[in-house]
Amino acid sequence: MKKKVSRTELRTEVNNETGEIGREVKTDTFLIDREPEFVKLYIQDIARLNDVTGKQNQVLLAFVRHMGYNNIIPTYKPIKKMIARKLNISLHTVDSAVKTFKKKGLFISVDRGIYMADPELFGRGKWSDIQNLRLVIDYNQNGTKKLSSNLPEQLQLKLGL
Repeated sequence: MKKKVSRTELRTEVNNETGEIGREVKTDTFLIDREPEFVKLYIQDIARLNDVTGKQNQVLLAFVRHMGYNNIIPTYKPIKKMIARKLNISLHTVDSAVKTFKKKGLFISVDRGIYMADPELFGRGKWSDIQNLRLVIDYNQNGTKKLSSNLPEQLQLKLGL
């Protein structure tokens, strides 16, 4: 699933002795990974498929709206307080929702107070970065599967750990 991309650059040079203007066209062609086909899925649908309740759905939406690139979601106390205040709910409700998101696999724990939104469900940033976060499932001929991901390495690179 590669896509051919070309970049053309026009250079203009002036010969200082003759005043002659010379032009050079340089074209580079390379292959990049193509973004896979996708279906747009709304947060409410993701919540419904994962049995996330009404208030938790609002909390999920608030966190995902403020998700950073590479799907990083900080859940520090001041951020949770802002969300609680904005949604007119208790801090306990926000804390409970975060625990539910982790338990259901919507959030993946990175470090204390830092999560990554599951890159199979959410994505923000360049496709090449999101692609590197995704889980790879290889199916063997005997029906078994092998799960692999470079998520730990990617998190260390992205967070500078």
